[in-house]
Amino acid sequence: MPKLKIGERYATATGLPVLLVGMEPGSLLLQSLVTDNQIAVPVGYPLEAPVGAVAAFSPRSRPYSPFVRPRRGRSEPKPLAVTIDALLQEGGRSMKGLEREVRRRASVACRGKNVKAGIRARMYWLQKRGMTLHRDDDGRVQIR
Repeated sequence: MPKLKIGERYATATGLPVLLVGMEPGSLLLQSLVTDNQIAVPVGYPLEAPVGAVAAFSPRSRPYSPFVRPRRGRSEPKPLAVTIDALLQEGGRSMKGLEREVRRRASVACRGKNVKAGIRARMYWLQKRGMTLHRDDDGRVQIR
């Protein structure tokens, strides 16, 4: 077993390239150069000098730092106004039904928002723009 130095690269008995990150009494802290995982092993763990002059992988300085990859194909959620306007023009729903349907159709965009207030605001805004609000005897709302 070679003399171990922090920051040097080694290979495990199975051939996995690792970097010696830390030494504590009774244990070694290794960082895999393939997966960036940190592994605690006992002091007597067999490490070999790396085969080849330069490893193919370089370690990340902070492997457990919060790194979020952007998801492909997903865009920002649609504004609630689009969904609310379509439902108000369809008609046939009460306020409770409108709220339920908006939450169902745009669940991601509804998080942390007062949907009922948003529906009331859209109804007010559409009335200000000249549309009329119709309510039937059962409380169903429609904008025309």
